[in-house]
Amino acid sequence: MSIISVLANGNIHWRVECDKLFSVMTSPRYKQRLRFWPMVAVMYVLLCGGPYGIEEIVPQSGPTLAIFGMIFMAIFWGLPNILQTAELASALPLQGGAYSWYRESWGRFWGFQFGWLEWLSWIFDTALYPTLVAVYFTHFLWPEAGPMAVWSMTLVVIWFSTWLNIRGIETVGKWSTVMTWFQVLPVLCFIILGIRHIDFSLLHALHLPEHVGTKDALVMALIFGLWNYSGYAGLAAAADEIDDIPTTYPKALIMILMIAMLAYILPLLIGISIDQNWSSWDEAQFNSVALVLGGSAFAWWFMLAAQSSNFGLINSELIVLSRLMGAMAADGHLPKMLTKIHPQYGTPVNSLILQGIILSIMTFSMGFIDLLVLGTWLSIPTYLIGFAVFVSLRIDHPGMERPFMIKGGWPVIIPVVAVPTSIALFIFFYTPKEYLLESIPLLLSGLLIYFIRKAFSK
Repeated sequence: MSIISVLANGNIHWRVECDKLFSVMTSPRYKQRLRFWPMVAVMYVLLCGGPYGIEEIVPQSGPTLAIFGMIFMAIFWGLPNILQTAELASALPLQGGAYSWYRESWGRFWGFQFGWLEWLSWIFDTALYPTLVAVYFTHFLWPEAGPMAVWSMTLVVIWFSTWLNIRGIETVGKWSTVMTWFQVLPVLCFIILGIRHIDFSLLHALHLPEHVGTKDALVMALIFGLWNYSGYAGLAAAADEIDDIPTTYPKALIMILMIAMLAYILPLLIGISIDQNWSSWDEAQFNSVALVLGGSAFAWWFMLAAQSSNFGLINSELIVLSRLMGAMAADGHLPKMLTKIHPQYGTPVNSLILQGIILSIMTFSMGFIDLLVLGTWLSIPTYLIGFAVFVSLRIDHPGMERPFMIKGGWPVIIPVVAVPTSIALFIFFYTPKEYLLESIPLLLSGLLIYFIRKAFSK
């Protein structure tokens, strides 16, 4: 793009082009790059990882709403999110991802507020996975383990992931490629062995959990669907470290959605058909189903794959967390020490260490469902803001260069935005009220940090 065309298309283009140029001019020679297939592997680990951990949807919502909720959310939540994210990532391929999109669209103050909410929702999601590692391990190998032993397992996962991330995004990509195959193969075997057991007649009734109303069961099904079909903007936070992000990122997102639907829905159908004691299901129930399908050796393999999936999720989500925090620190909203780059690996070392400390504290004090519901509730404002940013860029900058663009104009854009917005608002207003008081201080924490930082900077 020439300088004349940049100026002609408006200030936001000028900022984007300058950021790209600055990134190229200042990138250290040792900076690692994530190519397409390793990026797909990281995305699989980050955004799917297999069905491990989704079993809790069954005792919360019943088997029928669990299945139809996952299908509904893939089509009406996941796909619209992917289309909007793909267009934004191709139009604004900036380090910091969603935070940079907010900043470029609505300015520094609101950019930080929304970027901080984005970081909060990711930190709660990331904290789920060390917890799941501990649950799977104790469920299968050490059922008498005490709370401190369980927490010690989570710390090993957190700090090994932190160390791996410090060594660079290319290293994470290689690990993710290996782990993807290790995670996918047992799921394929699970489906091949179990597909003949699927009983669709079970879906003719709701089979709601005892003492749970239809509305509450529906809300939990939607929450699980939102959790499993979200986060598509996450890896864009490392835009400077991805090869040709405007064209490769959208392709990878579409691939991941199709894989995720198969990886979630088919194992759930098999599981609810084989083990119909749905009220007693927990986060590691697929281990027991695997034992029925293929014996103890297969159950061991499935358990180890689940552990690697949860490890891979925290490993890849640390990429998102550290780059979000680094981008906000680079803009002066957080201490500059968080922008420190490792002299050998070119990674935000201080930011990664801080994430490890925060995750260690969170996993000590909160359980799986608390982390899931609070994280989902906090993430909903960021999704609504993301939809608004997408629309405002279409209105204010219709001529912006968009290598990937949703076709069909406003007759297509309006439902692509309106449908997931309606779903998000429904979940937001009907989330169990006991989490509301815990969430409000977190929602307002960005304001407090902004004004404290502003006072100190003076």
